Amino acid sequence: MIFMSTMTGLNDNAIIGLITNGPTRTHMDTIKPKKLKAGSIVGVISPSTPVFSKKNLANGMKILKKMGFKPRLGPKALAINTSYKAGTIKDRLEDLTSMFFDDEIEAIFCTGGGYCSIQLLPEIDWSAIAENPKIIMGYSDITVLTSAIYEKTGLITFHGPNIEGLQTNTKGNRYTVENFKHSLMKDGPGRLTPFTEWKTLKAGRAEGVLMGGNFNVLLSLMGTPHEPKWDDKILFLEEVTETIEGLENYLWRLRVSKVFKKIEGLIIGKITDIIDIEDEVGGWANMDKPPVLEDIILQATEGYNFPILYGADFGHDVPSLTLPVGAKARLDCPAVGRTGKIFITDTYLS
Repeated sequence: MIFMSTMTGLNDNAIIGLITNGPTRTHMDTIKPKKLKAGSIVGVISPSTPVFSKKNLANGMKILKKMGFKPRLGPKALAINTSYKAGTIKDRLEDLTSMFFDDEIEAIFCTGGGYCSIQLLPEIDWSAIAENPKIIMGYSDITVLTSAIYEKTGLITFHGPNIEGLQTNTKGNRYTVENFKHSLMKDGPGRLTPFTEWKTLKAGRAEGVLMGGNFNVLLSLMGTPHEPKWDDKILFLEEVTETIEGLENYLWRLRVSKVFKKIEGLIIGKITDIIDIEDEVGGWANMDKPPVLEDIILQATEGYNFPILYGADFGHDVPSLTLPVGAKARLDCPAVGRTGKIFITDTYLS
């Protein structure tokens, strides 16, 4: 069963107040959202792509209930506006703003990713979000929202599962769900538990603030008013269905933009479904094979001394951590080829 919401207690002025441009704070302290508890009401919206499978969404809502939450689907979450947009910009903004203004809602989750979340940014009133802080989480295209909200308000956000993809039928899926629940209900400093091996590409130790998400989506914010401030960050990145050529381009965009001069450390998550370049560009089959991903990461970061961890458990279609964007963290990479570690070093929920 899919739960529908009436979003009581809102009026047109409240909606308009958040979807028009408001003042952005010039000096920001970190805002820690409240941790969830058994019985917390959580909202589910579609800020980007339409729901692909109502069956999968219903299953994800069921898993939320098993965690002890009370899920409430946004009124426009099932809308479709063309084949790749979930409702109009106004529809998607209203669902987002309704969730922030509704005092009963304690967290906002997303049905899926896509490519259209960026359409919401020009109309969001960031100060209104700062005044109504709560957990917001997603991955893939939701990187636009989690990154921009943290950048504009100081509110800690979360890179974690979208609800349409929640499953519990494998050990990896259960790892994902357990991390989801623990990260939003328990909080507290400690080492993140790996599911697979996390390999050191460049040795070192770094302390900083976690920032990141989907590689391509994060790059779409560069040169905009919503681009992250890279200084003192431990940058984490993941990607799906891209060529080695494309990934190398992404890395060099960071280098040319001097991002690597500013960050303290780099965490590469799962890069899944890499496309053979011969499949993308006809007639390249007789050319030299492209380099392996580890090599292009090291080449693009040559000359910088920050530690690099490779293969951490977050990304598309893999067992996945829930990572707090804006939380203080430490990255320990003891020696090349050895297992690296990620620690959260301070609380990130209130």
